[in-house]
Amino acid sequence: MTFYLKYRPQTLQDLDILEVRESLSKIMSTSHIPHAFLFNGPKGTGKTSGARIIAKILNCRNIQKITPCDKCESCLAIRQGRFMDVMEIDAASNRGIDEIRDLREKIRLAPVSGKNKVYIIDEVHMLTNEAFNALLKTLEEPPSHVTFILATTEPDKLPLTIISRCVRFNFRKAKEEEIVHALERVCSGEKLKIEKEVLLLIAGSCDGSFRDATKILEQAISETALTPEKLKTMIGRDGINITSFMELMRAKKTGEMLTEIETMEKQGKDFKFLLSGILDFLHALLLCQYGVLDDKIFTDKWKDKFEIKEINSLIRLFSKVYTDIKYSYSPALVIQLAVVEWCKTPKSAVI
Repeated sequence: MTFYLKYRPQTLQDLDILEVRESLSKIMSTSHIPHAFLFNGPKGTGKTSGARIIAKILNCRNIQKITPCDKCESCLAIRQGRFMDVMEIDAASNRGIDEIRDLREKIRLAPVSGKNKVYIIDEVHMLTNEAFNALLKTLEEPPSHVTFILATTEPDKLPLTIISRCVRFNFRKAKEEEIVHALERVCSGEKLKIEKEVLLLIAGSCDGSFRDATKILEQAISETALTPEKLKTMIGRDGINITSFMELMRAKKTGEMLTEIETMEKQGKDFKFLLSGILDFLHALLLCQYGVLDDKIFTDKWKDKFEIKEINSLIRLFSKVYTDIKYSYSPALVIQLAVVEWCKTPKSAVI
């Protein structure tokens, strides 16, 4: 069993995102449990784990306030994905009206072995318009024994009528310290001693996703890449010098930057780290210009290297590149085009 499945949260207290943990705890402590929840946020932030925890709270035979025992047959069956009254539907694969009609027919039936039926619809934004209309009728008048939990990474694609029937929870990207805390839980369970610097590197390389962080940790363990140097090599982060790259950017040395990017591609570097490093640098530079950043060495060296309008322009440019490389067959080419665009734009034309 992979670490992410083995150590996924089993109670609300295990959820690492503080705001979600507190909000869900308050709601589940009341006598008025919503009949429909909407969990939205990036991948790997705990939406499905949270949904299963609610399913356990609603069906645990030995519930202690809002903490499921995690030992009764209901809890164990939900944890193992075999509880007949908890249905998980992947809307990406079952997105049509027929599936929702089938759901509407079955929800009228009483629970088979639990106290409540729970329908978890993942990637709910993938449903067709006809399926949404059918689901809406069910959400408006659900049986008392049914709870819906809708999960999505793209809430803006949901009809407002669906959103209005749900109590909404925002699962944001995890903070560095939250991911480190989750990784320490895995290390403790596996009886591993891994230095904090390695965990911090993983936390900074997973784009706020608990699942991705755990996968990186698992790969690092299997490849014995448990030193900062070995880990950087494994994830393609070694050898990326952001300060040097920004010096070339300031001097607009097009050829040298294109060569640097070409070399990175041949070495198998992950360009996500180059771009996140550039954007972090520009963010710091922006704060530096307004006296917000409390780093005298950085401030003294870089404060006058870029004008405000140049910083703003670069942030817009590379933020777009960060998004574009996800859908490009050649991330290096996308970055090289951005570099050429920046270098060919005269300072007077920068806005």
